[in-house]
Amino acid sequence: MKQITVFAMIAALAAPLAVQAEGYYVGGNIGRAEQKADVGSASFKESATAYKLVGGFNYNKNFGAEIGYADLREVTVSGNGASISSKPSAFYVAATGTLPLNEQFSLFGKLGIAAAHEKLTATYGRFTDSGTDNRTTPYISVGAAFVLNKQVSFVAEYENFGKVAKDGSANIKADMFSAGVRYSF
Repeated sequence: MKQITVFAMIAALAAPLAVQAEGYYVGGNIGRAEQKADVGSASFKESATAYKLVGGFNYNKNFGAEIGYADLREVTVSGNGASISSKPSAFYVAATGTLPLNEQFSLFGKLGIAAAHEKLTATYGRFTDSGTDNRTTPYISVGAAFVLNKQVSFVAEYENFGKVAKDGSANIKADMFSAGVRYSF
């Protein structure tokens, strides 16, 4: 009798997680995006407030798929009468894996590809040069989620978008730390 009672309690605690495990979701995050540029012997690292929008489907409580758009915002570095502006954005598609820790907390990871678009502008005095770069890069993310109720959960995550721009030995890498909310239906 005691074992049946324990089993019933475990099943009751796992029910909210099982209810939310499968189905579609949408959400958004806001956080800090960091861009690191290596140009020959010089390098710089700048951050900006960024955002992303996501949509996904959980096949079961452990596996799913997600698509998203991240606007990593513009950063500018100036010095010696010159300035360089970088403005990346990316669409991504990824497979998701979730490890439930209990009925409210879980860890997750994502692995996929990102189609990055980078707009670069360089200014020296009155001269301005600009261009764009489109690249397909690996996309990797890790994070944690807190389930508030059947529909709403909060997430915190780190995402790496890889090299969003590359020209010879010069490149720009982008990543993002963010927090957000997901709505399941």
